Amino acid sequence: MSVFLDGARIVGVHTTAVGRSLHPRTGFSLALESLLGALDDAGMTIGEVDCVYASTSGWPAGSPPFPEAFWAKQIGRPLRWGGSMFGIPAVLDAAAAITAGLIDTAAVVVGNCRVPDAGATAVWTRPEHEFTAWSGSFTSVQYGLAAQRYIHEYGDKALHAMGRASATIRNYGSIHPGAIYEGRGPFTAADVLASRPIASPLTLLMCSAVNDGGHALIMTRTDRAADTPKAPISVLAGANQRPYPSYFEAPVLDAVPNEGAFVTEAMRRAGITHQDIDVVQLYDHFAIGVLMEFEMYGFCKPGEAADFVESGVMELNGRYPTCTDGGLQSYSHNGKPSLYRVIEGVRQLRNEVPDRCPNWADGEHSHTDGVCRAVRDARTAFVTNPGPPTGGGAFAVLRRS
Repeated sequence: MSVFLDGARIVGVHTTAVGRSLHPRTGFSLALESLLGALDDAGMTIGEVDCVYASTSGWPAGSPPFPEAFWAKQIGRPLRWGGSMFGIPAVLDAAAAITAGLIDTAAVVVGNCRVPDAGATAVWTRPEHEFTAWSGSFTSVQYGLAAQRYIHEYGDKALHAMGRASATIRNYGSIHPGAIYEGRGPFTAADVLASRPIASPLTLLMCSAVNDGGHALIMTRTDRAADTPKAPISVLAGANQRPYPSYFEAPVLDAVPNEGAFVTEAMRRAGITHQDIDVVQLYDHFAIGVLMEFEMYGFCKPGEAADFVESGVMELNGRYPTCTDGGLQSYSHNGKPSLYRVIEGVRQLRNEVPDRCPNWADGEHSHTDGVCRAVRDARTAFVTNPGPPTGGGAFAVLRRS
């Protein structure tokens, strides 16, 4: 375990209901619901929180100049740390701050609720930027370009592998109660490839399902975690690399030489390898992202992801069950869903996995495809966030303590 992270544990998580539109609720109200739910899950009170990392849509507009002061007023006590960071970078920062003794308990909070909009594309995928707006370069177009380049480099088999990756993820979502795609499916790679075109070669079922929702995570000192009701979750390793401007420049496949080196080095320092991983939660915003992330994060070599996916590694009983909640494509994508990957990792490690198994609430699972989505005896989870269409990202390795 990294000595910079080993003084902290994840002790509470919560997700609100998700939906295509939760209006007239606000992102802030969803964030507050998530915060209180995560504290309840941890058996802790709001008075114990002395750090908040928050990202909300709507009011308060944008990021306040001093977000920790804003949240201090909401919580009713001074905060010693915080900001508008979210996802895995916030989790790593909180773990380091707790380990260093700067804070005792941190909350990472996200809430997004869109105002009804006539456009067919989510507002936050339409960057008003001089280098992209003129070409209509929505996020899906940029990933479509990356997918075309990948197929050109490595062959048509990559397209079918993208279809299989999306089908696998969506089939997890179809048996996840409350997921956007609950009850839809099962899907095959052929179903995915035959769905409506969005940005060639990407089809509708290769893209995220955009919706509203909130989620939160609580992290605290190791000694305090020992008194909480759920199994504490350690952060064994993690790193963040952002070498390329997000979404505002043309996507390329070779922006960062040896771009996975930051993963290899962080895991080496923690004394772990990919063979120690039981479950993987990739940031599956688009099907091509799944293939590229498997390569960047070191699960296979460049150009090998298509064969890797086609071998069945992502399936429930495969080597690396992946995006087991249905991912961004089938469970939830609400603008800043980076924390969903961490929360699903935590729930798998705790064996708190709702599915179609009759006694899932008691932790009893059949581990049968199409019915169950709980990974057998999962102890270590690899969770990720993205960079831009190519170049960088963030990851963490979680372990059940």
